[in-house]
Amino acid sequence: MRDSKSGTYGVCALFMSLLLRSAALASIAEPALAAPVLVTAHMAGRAGIPLFMRLVPPARDDGLSVGVGTPPRASAIAAVLIGMLALGVGLGPAAGVCAIALIAVAFGSLAWLSVRQIGGQTGDVLGALEQIGEIIVLLVAAANIGG
Repeated sequence: MRDSKSGTYGVCALFMSLLLRSAALASIAEPALAAPVLVTAHMAGRAGIPLFMRLVPPARDDGLSVGVGTPPRASAIAAVLIGMLALGVGLGPAAGVCAIALIAVAFGSLAWLSVRQIGGQTGDVLGALEQIGEIIVLLVAAANIGG
């Protein structure tokens, strides 16, 4: 992960990320609806990062994630609550709960996978968590608005 060159998996992940985002936004299509969804996705995608940093140990002793440190417990809880509030307001209560459940599954899966494969979290893992969270919110919003 310290190699700055994009490999095959990185390019595939980038392509899928852009494809899923554009498909979700295209299905919303109404700018008045898309703007709040984008803000909600941005907020909710980042809300779990402090909690993830508290629960999953750093993979290395010398990475950037170690230098940042562990966020305080109160800050991690506040970030999650703000993200949940954003989902409830931006998507509505039912879709917000659906997004929270899907993000929680992604959170747990990524935590398990990162500990199993590389021994913990890194900055790249935190970035993946944020991207996955944003995509989940956009897809839930597209399904909710389109349905």
